[in-house]
Amino acid sequence: MKIIWSPGAKKSFEELVNFLEIKWEKKVIQNLFSELNKSLDHISLNPEIFPIVSNTKKLRKCVIKKRTLLLYRIKSKDIIELVIFADTRQNPKKYEI
Repeated sequence: MKIIWSPGAKKSFEELVNFLEIKWEKKVIQNLFSELNKSLDHISLNPEIFPIVSNTKKLRKCVIKKRTLLLYRIKSKDIIELVIFADTRQNPKKYEI
C-alpha cells in the first residue's frame, strides 16, 4: 500500500527530530529513522497490524520506539495516511488531532 504523510505528520516528525537533536546524540536519531523505516514497511504490508486507538477517527497506533508513537489511518484500500508522530516525553496536549 502507498503511504502518504499528512501535513500534521510532517510537522510533528520535524518537531520530534528537532527535539531529539537538542536532547540526544545523532545515533539516537539515526536509530529512530531505522526503526521508522521498519515500521512503515510493516504497515505498508499489513496496515491492520497495529491496534485501533480511535474508532471515530479510525486511528491506529504504532510504537516505533519506546517513547515514539505514530498514529496513522487506512484512507482507502491502497492508501495509508500518517497522521502524527508523538514523543511520550513531551506534553500530550501538543499532539491533539
